[in-house]
Amino acid sequence: MKNDIFKMYQTISIGKNEICNVCNKNKTMEKPLSLYFVGNKFAEGNDTILFVGKTAVGGEDFEEEYKGDFDNDLFTDSTKFGEKSLDLTEKWATSRPFYLYTNNIISDYYGSYEIGKEFVALTNIVKCNNTTTNDTTDYQIKENCINKLAVIWKEIEILSPKRVVFYTNVYYDDFIDAYRPNNCTKIEDISDIRIEIGNKTTPWWHRRFLDDRGNIITEFLRLGHPQMMNKMDYIKSVVNWLKITK
Repeated sequence: MKNDIFKMYQTISIGKNEICNVCNKNKTMEKPLSLYFVGNKFAEGNDTILFVGKTAVGGEDFEEEYKGDFDNDLFTDSTKFGEKSLDLTEKWATSRPFYLYTNNIISDYYGSYEIGKEFVALTNIVKCNNTTTNDTTDYQIKENCINKLAVIWKEIEILSPKRVVFYTNVYYDDFIDAYRPNNCTKIEDISDIRIEIGNKTTPWWHRRFLDDRGNIITEFLRLGHPQMMNKMDYIKSVVNWLKITK
């Protein structure tokens, strides 16, 4: 499935098309990052999960050992970095909740990380950034990448995950709300609340997409980013949601 995603990037000339050129008019944007990881059994799995972060951070300055094998002038193949990070073997991975919490969610839900990683994928909702350490993405960049170019939605259509977990807080809700999968005829918002995570709360939005026969196409969970969240409670809440929607 990684090759299908990469082919899509090439088809739309990611990073060099007219829409991307608007974002990079001042030549401050980094090269787009690919999705981080897709499991070897994702295409054949019926219990798959796509985890989605906010924006790609630190694309072009990956150490050589973490660069992927797909050499091209459009985007950075970040799958080697993504897999090492998700495996927690990348040197900073255990200090990054995005990877650490996701690793633990996979382990708890599937019963084993090694088993579960075959059925998950990891990506970002926006493919570029203009900094290597912080999310400074302005609205125009979000609009161009998510709505106009629709890269994340194209990834979802190719991957066709059973569930999608967005670690995006409320900052991308208008974009998520506008998405409609192919063959979707009904949308159900199961919940849109705040829940307690340790001594904090996080927004919790569960949306379900159905076809004309009432079959579930996919389900979305959007919650706050794991950064600064109680690890045990955060993981438990996501795992419980995954079990309920299995």
